[in-house]
Amino acid sequence: MKRIALLLSPLVILVTPVIDAFQGVYIDPRSDAGYAVIACIAIFGLTLGMIASLCYKWGAVGNVITAGTLAITLFLFGDLSYGLFWKLGEHIGTWGAAALALAGLVVLTLTLFKLMAAVPRMMAAFAVALLGSTILDRGLITEASAEESAPAVIYIVTDEMIGISGIDTRLPHGAEAKAALLQVFQKYGFRLHSKAFSRHVLTQVSVPAALNMDYSYNFPGDRSHYAYPGKVTTFKELSLFDLWHQQGLAVTVFQSAHLDYCQTEIKVDCHTFASFDGTRFLERQRIEGGPYRDVPPATAALADVKALVDGNRRSFAMAAVGVAASNMLGTFETELQEWHPRSYDQLAFPYWLEQFQNTILDKGRGNAFFGHFLFPHSPAVYDKDCRPTNRWVSRSYLTEVRGLVGQKLDEARAEEYGFYFAQTLCLAKQLDKFFNAVVSDKRFQDATIVVHGDHGSRISAGRNVETMSPRDYVDNYSALYAIRKPGVEMGTDYSLHSVQWLNASLFRGNVPEVAPTVVASMQGESDEPAVYAPITDPDHVAIMPMHGFDASH
Repeated sequence: MKRIALLLSPLVILVTPVIDAFQGVYIDPRSDAGYAVIACIAIFGLTLGMIASLCYKWGAVGNVITAGTLAITLFLFGDLSYGLFWKLGEHIGTWGAAALALAGLVVLTLTLFKLMAAVPRMMAAFAVALLGSTILDRGLITEASAEESAPAVIYIVTDEMIGISGIDTRLPHGAEAKAALLQVFQKYGFRLHSKAFSRHVLTQVSVPAALNMDYSYNFPGDRSHYAYPGKVTTFKELSLFDLWHQQGLAVTVFQSAHLDYCQTEIKVDCHTFASFDGTRFLERQRIEGGPYRDVPPATAALADVKALVDGNRRSFAMAAVGVAASNMLGTFETELQEWHPRSYDQLAFPYWLEQFQNTILDKGRGNAFFGHFLFPHSPAVYDKDCRPTNRWVSRSYLTEVRGLVGQKLDEARAEEYGFYFAQTLCLAKQLDKFFNAVVSDKRFQDATIVVHGDHGSRISAGRNVETMSPRDYVDNYSALYAIRKPGVEMGTDYSLHSVQWLNASLFRGNVPEVAPTVVASMQGESDEPAVYAPITDPDHVAIMPMHGFDASH
């Protein structure tokens, strides 16, 4: 029995974090990529198990080999689960991490050698407990009694969610989406700022400006003083995190891998979900006209493997597994590795919102919870009943990107908004489930809950100020803003304020009224549409008045 335990324990221990990886990126373990990755882990785990079991009790040398093999197993588990080697390398360099890892393996080997008589049972018990804790529903959380600690703060960014007054009810699913959002927020006692807007059309500026309660910041992109130099998506300064910390709240962050809110001076409990940037792929598809469904199966399977590796992107062990699995699939194609639709942030949104909910219910009062979810952000991958649509189409800036004008622009805008509002209905369903679980818990009756968009749907002609119509302003800048807080009356507010100003008013108070303006891009000297370049050039930025929402109807 002891040899059997030693044979199987490494396999089970190493498979467990991979099972967790499949859950996190929504890849079917029965897919080609799933079989390849699991096979590689199984072969390696069984190899370690065979070495450990065969050398067990073959004298002192055999027991040392067994102990060393099991020490390697435990270290690989730590790297697969927590990016152990990467974290060491971040602090002491790669060679320092290698030296420390080697020293740790020696110490662990000697420890296991000393405990050799009990090691088979220990490894078996650890493997069974680990596998059981992974497979069991981690969402079963019992409600704790209300504590005397400070009320919680729950802050959610719904990326690309247009504001209530910005919803064009004449478009497909528009009236239904507007009614659904109103019903959900009214049901749970929120105050809706129907004409809220963001001063910025780019997430990397809009969200940190909101978190810094900065409603007058006019230079986006690489000039952002919120981000580390040269890293416009890694933020060093987030005043709201500082404020929550000063109030005695522990900060928990749920984020995609696109924007990093976890590198501030405030220590946070950071949860980063697997993220895959399809921008380059979508651009190629637009130019070459090849839809994703025509990608050869081998390439799609390779993308699955890449998704799993990226989901554990700080694990050197998982990277090695990815290389082996890719070779097993018999393809060395790399062109599409940056794109993996089934694991894209939007499709994993229900899963991650549930994890966010479970974390909130688990931690309770005395905490601030921040979540930035790429939903209902493009592409529209869900229908109104939250069923996958397998539709991977970029919908932003229809004239500047697709060259559409006139009737074709109107038709494309109506079509894309139809898919967008269908996905918005899915968002409303998911928020309803989330609020039902959280608000019904007596520990959160006095919590502050904020839900807002970072900009509009961006289903517009473009974002350059020379060509934007009043409707384009609404499409680009209108943003959801809803607040639930003791002392804040539920209902609807129709004043025209930016989400950045509303945050300052809510969390700081006594904020002076300011003119409603937005930061817009200007075309370059070549008169070519400059969709992304102006964010780094203050000479191509214009401060414009926000247009009224009568343009949306």
